[in-house]
Amino acid sequence: MNTKKNILSWVMLTMAVLFTPSCDSTLSELNISPNNLPDKEIDIKYVLTGILTKSSQMTAELVYKAQEISGATQYLQRDFTSYEENNYQWGPKSFSGFYEPIKDSQYIYDRAETEKTDSEKNYYQAVALIMKSYWYGFMTSAYGELPYSKAMQAEIGGDEFFKPVYDEQIDIFKGIFEDLKTANELLKSVTVVNSAVDADVVFNGDGMKWRKFANSLRLRYYMRLSEKTGIDINPATEISTIVNDQNQYPIMSDNDDNATVAFVGTDNVNSWPGGPLEYSFRSEFYRRKPSSTIVNELISLNDPRLTTWVRPVDVQLKQGASNEIVMEDGVVKRYTDLDIDAINSDDNLENDINTSLYVGLAVALTSPNDFNLGGTVNDYRDMILALDENIYLGGAANPHASYLADMYAENSNDLVRSVFMNSAEVNFILAEASVRGWITGDAYDYYESGIENSFDQYAIADGAPSSVYDAANNELIGFDKNAYLANTQMIYDNAADKLEPIINQKWIALWLMPESWFDWRRTGFPNLTSNIIAGTKGQDIPKRFAYDDPYNDVNMLGAISKLQPATNDQWSEMWLLR
Repeated sequence: MNTKKNILSWVMLTMAVLFTPSCDSTLSELNISPNNLPDKEIDIKYVLTGILTKSSQMTAELVYKAQEISGATQYLQRDFTSYEENNYQWGPKSFSGFYEPIKDSQYIYDRAETEKTDSEKNYYQAVALIMKSYWYGFMTSAYGELPYSKAMQAEIGGDEFFKPVYDEQIDIFKGIFEDLKTANELLKSVTVVNSAVDADVVFNGDGMKWRKFANSLRLRYYMRLSEKTGIDINPATEISTIVNDQNQYPIMSDNDDNATVAFVGTDNVNSWPGGPLEYSFRSEFYRRKPSSTIVNELISLNDPRLTTWVRPVDVQLKQGASNEIVMEDGVVKRYTDLDIDAINSDDNLENDINTSLYVGLAVALTSPNDFNLGGTVNDYRDMILALDENIYLGGAANPHASYLADMYAENSNDLVRSVFMNSAEVNFILAEASVRGWITGDAYDYYESGIENSFDQYAIADGAPSSVYDAANNELIGFDKNAYLANTQMIYDNAADKLEPIINQKWIALWLMPESWFDWRRTGFPNLTSNIIAGTKGQDIPKRFAYDDPYNDVNMLGAISKLQPATNDQWSEMWLLR
């Protein structure tokens, strides 16, 4: 885990650069406004902090605050208002903001060339290349072709750079791989860069951890090309080379290697976006609910991550002879005289009633506010509050559906971080590579390691009491890790296609990360489309973000013409998917 020093640096570093003069400053120098300082007088370590914290904010925005990716991966759904994106009604999405950390990374790379030496120079240039690769890898995977070779050079002048060409995806990936290889080489002799310990809110200046991140990203992107043929990149050979020589190419192996950023929680900029500093109007938190897809899967597996990530319903529904609200065994329950079995047996999936203690919001409903009798709650409001006045019944309330765990409503919690990449993902990539015959390690061993990495990432210990929901008996029981792993091994052994259990567990472990969208597009796992109730395009999930680049429309239109079909929407397929 990152130290408190990482967290404090979010707040302190900006203050330091603005308010700490050098010891020999003259009076005239002190009278210069810090807002007018030449950029050369600001150490690039502060720019590094900006890159990493901005990247963490952007990642949190993608997976939590915005709705496209969390809806596509079916981690979250939204009700109350503005839920159309969960029905996959996506509009164009500008990519300009994604270039901000890329541009700043190039800036510190260039300045390190002349201002830093030895290990310090290698460190800054390597980190710059890694963060550029992280964002370019995401962007081209999400959109398709993009400005790359001529991007971010407008200062040169001319339309060639004001309106840069959209590069082909294969060329972007080639550039990413070269940059990550260079970063690995630069970091070979770097241990810990003391001058960057406070500035580096990901790895505290640790060169080896950045090196592992670089090579692990290569694994991610090589696997992303796994379905492509007829190209002069061989993912199988490249992954095998990395895995077979980890002295030369170290990779993430445990959670100490995870590339994450913790939130400070002192203002709306440095807080987790679900906390009250970002959402002072609390209905925004309650509008985002875990989806039935992830909740039901975790229930079926007796998975302790369910109770870590998701709250039980505030008011559990039950079949009864009459309509009443009661307190039973410390839980508020609502009995209904509606014939639940008959309702759940008809062809209308929109009105199904779920009597579980953990209830995810069904995917792509036309009226998610009415889900699980949510539209009738006002009739019972006073009775519910009489039994438990702490139950939330304000805007976006549905006490018959689960909300995210309380830690996601906090400004800061050590388990709630922006995650760029984790060791669980690496182990699942290796499991897939083994199944494909690309490496010799045992696929099940990697698969199991990925699961255990995920448990450890969320501090879930064997034997943890009341951490597993036993649906059959409607009670919380202790976690038996051996029993859980025995079940997952049985699922793995019985699978006709071993990729299915591997990608399914990877999807769980990459909770609130974008990667599962790209995995689903590539492999078809998990079978997310079967859960869609009333999607914009039937049981189909968007494949990409649509371009929004009005100032470079000629080159944008050229890129659109290569999509299949040649339409700038969320359904067209880019080169990567064909």
